[in-house]
Amino acid sequence: MKQEKLTHAGCVVFQVKGKRKTYLVVSSSTGKHWILPKGHIERGESPRQAALRELREEAGVVGKIVQTGPIQSYAMKNEDVIVQYFVVQFSKSVEPDENRTLRWETQKKALELLSFDEAKNALRESLKSMRQAA
Repeated sequence: MKQEKLTHAGCVVFQVKGKRKTYLVVSSSTGKHWILPKGHIERGESPRQAALRELREEAGVVGKIVQTGPIQSYAMKNEDVIVQYFVVQFSKSVEPDENRTLRWETQKKALELLSFDEAKNALRESLKSMRQAA
């Protein structure tokens, strides 16, 4: 199988409060959908750098990558998208560059909210790999 070039990087972000783990979902740029933070990998940027930059810009969240997540590919408008996801543990909030709505939800609620199958699959695959790594 030919390795396609990554075009985007994204994050499956979690935080732990007590015994409860919640996951970040953000509104899309149009506000019509719930998505995971992600965006284009810019020239000279690694997928890890792009994922953390997009997370900060879209959600105002700073975190630490704890694991490499799944790669998802799909067609969007007239672009073939290949996203490398990373599992990120929330560290702190900062001022976001974009005006998005953020929600911290349980796994079940996050899966219900996410608008697209690729995002749901990225969350499911990341959770599965986190359990295996534990």
